[in-house]
Order: sequence, then structure tokens, then C-alpha cells
Amino acid sequence: MFDDLVRFVFNDWWISLPMLAASVFTVAVIFERAIFFNRNTKDIEQLTQRLQRDLEQGNYAQAQYTANITGGVIGSVAEEGVRLLSRGVVDFTTAFDIRLALGLRKLEKNLSVLGTIGAVAPFVGLLGTVVGILRSFQTFSEAGAQSNRLAEEIGFALVATAAGLVIAIVAVLAYNTFNGTVTRFEDEMQQLKLLFLNFQGRPADASVTTTPAVESNPYPKNLL
Repeated sequence: MFDDLVRFVFNDWWISLPMLAASVFTVAVIFERAIFFNRNTKDIEQLTQRLQRDLEQGNYAQAQYTANITGGVIGSVAEEGVRLLSRGVVDFTTAFDIRLALGLRKLEKNLSVLGTIGAVAPFVGLLGTVVGILRSFQTFSEAGAQSNRLAEEIGFALVATAAGLVIAIVAVLAYNTFNGTVTRFEDEMQQLKLLFLNFQGRPADASVTTTPAVESNPYPKNLL
């Protein structure tokens, strides 16, 4: 099997090189997205409780500071929500949804690469197999080779299909897994939206800035 794989890489390079590139892209995107999602995972329950406590007290500056130290996509969205509340924006839903959509774009970055590879890789492998089988029939019909030798060549041609399927399976599994993660992040941002809507219309706090400097911080940074 290993010999067939090496032979496939060198003999059918016009198929093996695109598939090798697809493999590299798949692994790279998986690692990049896994690291990104891990860094942006926050304790939404704690964040919601703290924001609710701050907003109930009318302390917009502390609420924004809480969102700021949370960091990541969730923290950025929460910070924008507090800012919109503090400014008394009339159409809060539309303004917040714009920021939410920008956050989703960051979360969905490069996922289309996995989707495309998962859809195309099997067909690329199948193309390599079909061409290999046609080439085998043509070669052995002219040389009058034995049937067992022809079977070996057909088996070798199927390596391309197997490789394409392996790449596609990995890409599709990663794509579906990451899409589920994006959905979870979206649900968390929608939860924040509901929290903010509950406090819409409260008096604005003019002391809130984009990056507030709050001397008193009851929440240690390492808890989020």
C-alpha cells in the first residue's frame, strides 16, 4: 500500500499535488480555528451575571470594564452593547446586530475552505481513478498483459479515490464541528442581546468611554 501511495504521488502528480495542497490547507485551518476558538471561549454565565449586576446598579462604566477585561469576540460584542446602552441608541437591535454580524464573520473565517475541500476532494480523487483505469486498459490492451496484472493496476488507480475520500472526511468533520462551535458563540451573543434589551431605555451614563479607566475593579481578570 505504501509503495502504491509513493507511486501515485510521483506518477500522477497532476492529481496528487492538488490533493497534497488540500491536505495542508485542511490541517492548517483546523489548527488555526481550534486555537482561535479556544482563546475566545469565555464563561458566558459569569459574564452575564456580572453585567446584569452592573447594569441593575446603573453602573455602565463598570459594566463596560467587565466586558473589556473579558476580551475576545464575546467581550468585544458585550462592550459594544454596553456602549450602545449608555448612549441611549434608539434602534438598539439594529445597531447591536451589526456588531454581532462582524463578530460572526471572525468566527466563520476560513470555514469555507474546509467546506470547499470536503465537497471537491472526492471528485478530484475519482478523476484520478478514472484516468488511471483508462490508462491501464489502454496500456494492457496493447501489450496483451495478464488479467492479474491488470487488476493490480486498477487497484493502484483506486488509491486516488481513497486519498480523496480521506481528505474529504477530515475536512467535513472539522467543518461541521466548527460550525457547531460558531452556533454556540452566536447563541451566547444572542443571550447578551436579550440581557441588554432588558435594560434598554435606562438613563445614559455620560462617563462611559470606549476604554474606560475604572479604579475599583471587583472582578479579577483571571475569572473570565
